[in-house]
Amino acid sequence: IEVLSLLQKKVMPKYTGSSRRHVADKSLLEKYGVSLILDEDSAGDQPIGINISGWDISTSSSSIGNEGEMDALNTIVQDSVNDSRRLALPEIVFTQAFVSLEYHMNTTNINMNNKNDAVGRTKHDGCSPKIQFTAEDALAEWAECHSHLPLAQKDESHASYKGVSIIKTVDAKLWEERQARDKQQISSKGNLFGSGAAAAALEKCSTEFNYDWTYSTPYLGTTIITEGQKYWKEEEMSGLDLTLLTDQSQPILYFDDVNLYEDDMHDNGYVSLRCKIRVMPTCFFLLLSQFVRVDQVLIRVKEVRFFCKLYGEDDDESSFQLYRDVVWKECAWSKLGSIGLPTNIGSWRVEDELNVGQREQQRIQGMLRSLPEIRLPKDVFKHASLDIK
Repeated sequence: IEVLSLLQKKVMPKYTGSSRRHVADKSLLEKYGVSLILDEDSAGDQPIGINISGWDISTSSSSIGNEGEMDALNTIVQDSVNDSRRLALPEIVFTQAFVSLEYHMNTTNINMNNKNDAVGRTKHDGCSPKIQFTAEDALAEWAECHSHLPLAQKDESHASYKGVSIIKTVDAKLWEERQARDKQQISSKGNLFGSGAAAAALEKCSTEFNYDWTYSTPYLGTTIITEGQKYWKEEEMSGLDLTLLTDQSQPILYFDDVNLYEDDMHDNGYVSLRCKIRVMPTCFFLLLSQFVRVDQVLIRVKEVRFFCKLYGEDDDESSFQLYRDVVWKECAWSKLGSIGLPTNIGSWRVEDELNVGQREQQRIQGMLRSLPEIRLPKDVFKHASLDIK
């Protein structure tokens, strides 16, 4: 908890307004041998990232997906499950938003005395590996998990696969309880219109949830590696270097906060998946976080942290690691009070975080840190590393 507290308070700066991206000024970038990556699709010289120590780090926010983009995404998602289960997309999906980390081997040093280099550079071949974060990949993985869930949710209502389960709202639970009582009365006492007709009417009025409408994806990012390269391996301890992460003497060269998708669950709660990245001369840190609130049912948080030390010209960078930490937290609403957390819905409205003061932001982050951790799926490592060679 102490480690997470330090990261939240010192590693991620708070930005308000419509644009959360921060890029250091040209003189500071030149000082550390950093070049800009420009948006090739825009008319102006809009930076979408930086190159530092062989890493191309780029980000892009986007508007909400249009009809064509959402139809294409829906096809991808639906192809992940059979036709017997229909899935629905989140209400708001930023279809073109992304965060990308791409390492280039044998990258030549950039001469910042060249005016063109100071403005921007073109990506080149010889890259390995690449880690990207998109709504499409996150939702595709969420959808694929449904193929492992039973369609019938009677005795298997607690079925879960990689954290994806079918959660019901309080209203749905009450309606199902009423249905069960009514069906029992029909079978025991009969009905003026016949037990079969009454039961059929109840079935048509059933509130059926056959997919995870909280969009609780187990997504850890998309890792693309070259042939022969090793994949993520489990580590006993975290590789995050708090000394580097909390060094306030180091300037922020690049920061962005990218929202991938969100949904208000038909006014029954809130879910969001977002990605924040911070780059300093000595390291970069990325936080992929998902928040789920089902009003009066549960609070859920999934966080994936990435850290990499950046090397200078005099360092041996022939082999180094990208580190990843995964933490999942969850608490039933009925148990929040027992661990000292508020039970009123207003206290958990994280969707209002950007519109409140710093003290309120700190209060919200403190509550999230206090949530109890839950066990990770077997194939999800709590601590892992990826060799960068």
